[in-house]
Amino acid sequence: MRRLPRSLRSQLTASVALLVMVGVALSGLAMLLRTDHRDRADLDRQLSSRVLKVGQDAGKLLSGPAHEERSDDYGGLLAGSQSLVRLTSQGRVVAQRGERPAVPLPIATSNGFTTIEVGGQTWRSLVQALDAEGDYQVQVLQDLQPIEDRLSDNARLLVGITLLATLLAGAGVWFVIRLILHPLQRLRHAALSVDAEAPAGQLPVLTRPREVADLSDALNRMLHQLLTSMQATRRFTADAGHELRTPLTSLGMNLEILRRAPDLPQQSRDQVLEAMIAEHQRITTLLQGLQTLARGDARALPAPDDIDLADLLDQAVRQARRRHPTMTYRLSLPPQEPPAVQGWPAGVRLAIDNLLDNAALHGRPGGQVRVTMTLAASEAHLTVADDGPGIPVELRERMKERFTRGSATRSDGSGLGLALVQQQAQLHGGTLDLGSSVMGGLCASLGLPIARPPLRVRSTRH
Repeated sequence: MRRLPRSLRSQLTASVALLVMVGVALSGLAMLLRTDHRDRADLDRQLSSRVLKVGQDAGKLLSGPAHEERSDDYGGLLAGSQSLVRLTSQGRVVAQRGERPAVPLPIATSNGFTTIEVGGQTWRSLVQALDAEGDYQVQVLQDLQPIEDRLSDNARLLVGITLLATLLAGAGVWFVIRLILHPLQRLRHAALSVDAEAPAGQLPVLTRPREVADLSDALNRMLHQLLTSMQATRRFTADAGHELRTPLTSLGMNLEILRRAPDLPQQSRDQVLEAMIAEHQRITTLLQGLQTLARGDARALPAPDDIDLADLLDQAVRQARRRHPTMTYRLSLPPQEPPAVQGWPAGVRLAIDNLLDNAALHGRPGGQVRVTMTLAASEAHLTVADDGPGIPVELRERMKERFTRGSATRSDGSGLGLALVQQQAQLHGGTLDLGSSVMGGLCASLGLPIARPPLRVRSTRH
């Protein structure tokens, strides 16, 4: 494995070149063997024709001296053809015509085709009896050197073609892969220059090839998520440092008072302890809200599930009545079965609880809160209305921001309530609208996209 090229381009080039070499070599070898087999089969057919021709005119061989060198009388059958015809009887040559080898050829002992090697020459031989008794046999021989030379020439040609095809394939693949991998090189150079402070959107957006385009899109999404998570962490740290400074300072001052005044009257001591408990509760609530916001900013969310809004809203109102016993909560649900919403039950419940608590904390003391659920074509609207002072029109959008408090608020809230509701609305693909209620206070409407149409009629809860 260590001998393999390190670059993808080299590995692909070597692999394709090897495949081309093997393919061309195997194909050429098959053609070479087939051609050689055909040449040898043609030679055997020629020998058979010659044996037949010589057998019909055997008297011509016997008419002259046994070893006379002269032109044959078979229409040029033997002249210049590197062949030899012999007539044998009782293990001796009676007559022969044609090309005589330097080394005497052995006498054939059996009929049929044989291959004879003598004196560095290879001959193809065919022996056939002339009479039924087998007293005379005719032997036709053909030098195989031309066929062997043709086979060697074809083999050298095959090697040359294989090497040339391998080199051309390697060069072509190297060039093509260079073009194909160019988008990856762009991604690589862009990735090396990514700034850790702002990594999002710094990789090129490619459109082809599709696999590289998908990789580019996936890497850009990953960088965007990393940036979002990093920004959420930084924002959490900055917000926590900014908002915790005041309660921690107050808590430290109260601790210093208790340390320096051990003889502080009990009433004063109780007041200091109550203030410390209130600051501790404020810090805890603030950290919980910031943690929730940070998880939402980083998209650290569980898998979505079907949410029964009616049951979730009913449970939230019941809990709000226990937390704020002086407030009157009235719940109104649609007569038909509400559709399910795809999302995170804990996130939707958090948004509803913050709307209910916000109405109690900023509404009229001992007042009323009306909670209504209505259905539209593609959304379910959860409306929480109170009879408090409300929010001026010019401040409503600003109140959705973090750590924003109204000037006339009676509560020491963290300023994260509506920001949490706004974030959950965005995460669920919904909306948060702030308006005026018919009772004179604030009307907050949370719209969530529904997953399917209503199912059946149901009883109304109050």
